[in-house]
Amino acid sequence: MKRSNSVSRREFLAGCGAAMGGAALASAAGQSTVEAGQVRFGVRTPLPEKLTLRERAQLVKRLGYDGIELGSEWLDQSVEAIQEQLAGIGIAVSAIVGSIKLLDTDPLVRAQGVELDRRRLEMARALGANDIIEVPVFGPNKFQDLSPMMSSREVEERLLVTELKELVPNVQATGVNLMLEPCNQKETHFMYLQSQAAKFIEAVDAPGFRLLSDFYHMQLEERDIAATLRQYGKHTVYVHLADGKARTAPGSLPFDYRPGFRALKDWGFSGWLNMEFRATENHEAQLASALAYIKKQWAEA
Repeated sequence: MKRSNSVSRREFLAGCGAAMGGAALASAAGQSTVEAGQVRFGVRTPLPEKLTLRERAQLVKRLGYDGIELGSEWLDQSVEAIQEQLAGIGIAVSAIVGSIKLLDTDPLVRAQGVELDRRRLEMARALGANDIIEVPVFGPNKFQDLSPMMSSREVEERLLVTELKELVPNVQATGVNLMLEPCNQKETHFMYLQSQAAKFIEAVDAPGFRLLSDFYHMQLEERDIAATLRQYGKHTVYVHLADGKARTAPGSLPFDYRPGFRALKDWGFSGWLNMEFRATENHEAQLASALAYIKKQWAEA
């Protein structure tokens, strides 16, 4: 008989207590106190269809992962509802997604995006997560070219830095990192190189604005991943992992993560290594094999 997914009152209270304790520590100390060079392993949802969040968390915990990353599909729920679903499993929330609306052409939508990021920073703290993820915009540039005064690209860049600076007090108050994630040029015109994200982080010039380095996107855009991370990896606090153009499970192709990992180790990286791939067959088996492969690659780097 299939076991019920309901949570007992005792499990719920225990889980909430652990989450609130973790949140208090995160609030007091900013990033969780993990020694340099130590990493944790997580999975980005969604996983196989028709699984509840609780079932997904139970699955990744059973396979040996430390955390689960929550996308926007889960974040319309209250903090309490998410805590209830994760209670008693012993799985951390590695990060949650931000607004992804900071460079909309509509000023009202942009303002709502900034406000949503404020709420997501508070939500991350309450869930014990150290990070939220921001991709400023997907698709082409839709802003008007104001040349000779300002190009459409310059409009975007000035808007983004201004909005990120508006969030400085919230990042500092929560102790949660706001991470910029470069994607690839098929997905966005705006930020597809690590150097571009680093430029905005340095322009904001405030603690807590960091870089998410996604090895899938870097395989498409960076000439030399290791060299890139040797230059910009000081900003990296979080990593996404997948193989090749098809974005398959780590270890499915003969792709060597070790040079990039070695560059991160040289910076004392102590963040999350998170799987974000498209399964081509049994997702559970691929998650298990990917974890073993990445753990070996990290150890050998």
